[in-house]
Amino acid sequence: MDNKHPYIGKQLNYLKNLTAIEKKTLFDSSTLIKLKKDQVVFLEKERLKELYSIHKGACKFTFIDDKGKVHITKILGKGDVMGRRSIITNKGALVTATAISDTIIYSLNKKNMLQSLRNNNKFCQDVLKGFITDAEDETEKISYFENSRKLKIRLAGLLLYLSKKFGTEKKGWLNISLKRKDMALILGTTSEYIISLLSDFKDKNYLNLQRDKIKINSTEALIALINSK
Repeated sequence: MDNKHPYIGKQLNYLKNLTAIEKKTLFDSSTLIKLKKDQVVFLEKERLKELYSIHKGACKFTFIDDKGKVHITKILGKGDVMGRRSIITNKGALVTATAISDTIIYSLNKKNMLQSLRNNNKFCQDVLKGFITDAEDETEKISYFENSRKLKIRLAGLLLYLSKKFGTEKKGWLNISLKRKDMALILGTTSEYIISLLSDFKDKNYLNLQRDKIKINSTEALIALINSK
């Protein structure tokens, strides 16, 4: 269900250089969207009419290769922006965006965003910096679970990456719960192998498991595993 939301500036730091009039115009045309887990935000190749910012929850970016295989390219959380490239270039989205938990996002009007980009140089610079930040985040993600390493090391890196990006609840459980299938897609393996490795990590007391939920008991052990040869 969609509801109008009067003010969303705190979630989008790069909007700080919009004028008061520009902000009001953008916010007045914004929409708050509540998504259920597994609900699609937009599809690969879709030409977007809105820019989306995650207020709560998480989404994944996926694409399908020429052989029909699904790949997960990115996991996004609170404050992350989706669809920026598509609305600026007017080309279809490179990925499909799907909620991986109950998620709340803000939808920002494309026409108003483009008008501000044309008329406000500081805002335009902030948006360009956002692309650079995205590239830096991608580099950091690769450093956590690069393909050249053993799978158990890459899984340890993925767990640490999720902990750093999304944080934990008071009792230590990761704020994000990924399906084993999604973890397998990210690391390029099977769900069965991920389940086996997680069970091994649990037996070694590196972590606790509760359905899709994960609690890291020893960050040090995972870091040591990553640093091992």
